[in-house]
Amino acid sequence: MMISSRSKWFLFGIVFLICLWYTVSFLVGSSLIFPSPKLVFAQILEVTKTGQLFLYLWQTFYKAFLGLLLALLVGLFVGFIIGLSQKLYELFRPILMIIRSVPIVSWLSSVILLWGIGWKGVVFIVFMTLLPTVIFNISEGVKSVDVRLLEMAKIYSVPRKRIFQKIYLGSVLPFLLSAINVSIGTMWKAAIVSEYLIGDSGLGVQIFQSKFYIDTPRVFAFTLSAVIFGLIFEMIFSWLWERYFGEKGDRVT
Repeated sequence: MMISSRSKWFLFGIVFLICLWYTVSFLVGSSLIFPSPKLVFAQILEVTKTGQLFLYLWQTFYKAFLGLLLALLVGLFVGFIIGLSQKLYELFRPILMIIRSVPIVSWLSSVILLWGIGWKGVVFIVFMTLLPTVIFNISEGVKSVDVRLLEMAKIYSVPRKRIFQKIYLGSVLPFLLSAINVSIGTMWKAAIVSEYLIGDSGLGVQIFQSKFYIDTPRVFAFTLSAVIFGLIFEMIFSWLWERYFGEKGDRVT
């Protein structure tokens, strides 16, 4: 099987990055400051053999996914409503822009007072981080509906349920998938940072504990594991998106 030119350059980029990593770690000369790839991958192999890595990945993933799911449910409803009314859109836009700009650390005091240390606060922060993106995308999808299609549907007395399914959902779907695609990377980072600050389990907690004991190779190991898993998850969704959206686009058209 032939490797495409694009894939070759991607592999070359990975090799170049590892070589650069080795060079920097050699020049620094201290694993406490900047550990070598050999030490980091040894740590990853160690926690993988014991099965701990997969447990930590799952603990982070389910909180991130739950936050995304809640953002999609609320965002679909609110985005659809404000997408139908320009006045409501302008009314909610400042609130959503403020929420989108709020740093994760700014939620901490409220979250700790409400739920203390644990998974609920992590889910809430992921939810609040993703919600504006979902709402804005859905509202734009609703506003992009072809007015001529709606007028024709009214002329021919098409039932409202069919209008919603065939016209609105067909218009919103690409924007929904785009929101999910953008949110996947964001939810992963938001979940890990939240775990680091207020979590009781997951990759973020492991990074915090490793940092506390000044175990830099382990910090790098969990960080690299988070990056790799996040990239794999994004690539899988992108592949599914292209396949599904191509089929869906044909159906809608």
